Amino acid sequence: MGSSPDQIKEEGYIERQSDKDDEVAEKFGIKLMVVKAIAKIIGADQLQTKTVKSRRFSEGEREILVGRIEAGETVEDIGGEAGVTENTLRRWCKLRGITPPRILEQISLVEQQEIRELLEEQVWQDIAQAYNVSRDAIEELKEPVHRQLDTETLSYLFELLREQPAAAAKKLCGIAKEAGLDIPENAVSSYRKRLKSLNII
Repeated sequence: MGSSPDQIKEEGYIERQSDKDDEVAEKFGIKLMVVKAIAKIIGADQLQTKTVKSRRFSEGEREILVGRIEAGETVEDIGGEAGVTENTLRRWCKLRGITPPRILEQISLVEQQEIRELLEEQVWQDIAQAYNVSRDAIEELKEPVHRQLDTETLSYLFELLREQPAAAAKKLCGIAKEAGLDIPENAVSSYRKRLKSLNII
């Protein structure tokens, strides 16, 4: 039983190596020349895809992206958002004399402890600049808001999040308020994030 060229193309049986063409023709019961014609079309499609030029950025756009990196955003985040490779962003930074901030994995445990202590008494922007660390790294090193809750409140929040893991923080705060507990929304978000990272919810 024969198959249409579209079916062959769709099912991905054609490979560009010529020694496979005979097998494909036999498998689908079609002529070898049809297989080669489809392979040629697919090859042309792939070639066109590869030759599409990447977007060129103006000098102003480059300045903005590098400025965001200098302000503490990670090369990875900006690269993914703007569609620029990390190497290209690092090269632009180097040309402007800017060192991209480090992510958490690049910060030693000793430095992490120092940063945590400093965050209790200093502005995070100054610390980020002094240690050349990203905003994301600072956020991860900050003392989580939920740690400021007493044991009873934290236990209640734990149960709430176990019962309603997807509920909005505002809703959970309202439920807690009805029970006589005052829980800030950012504490709910912080604790939810922690429980998710531990695969508890």
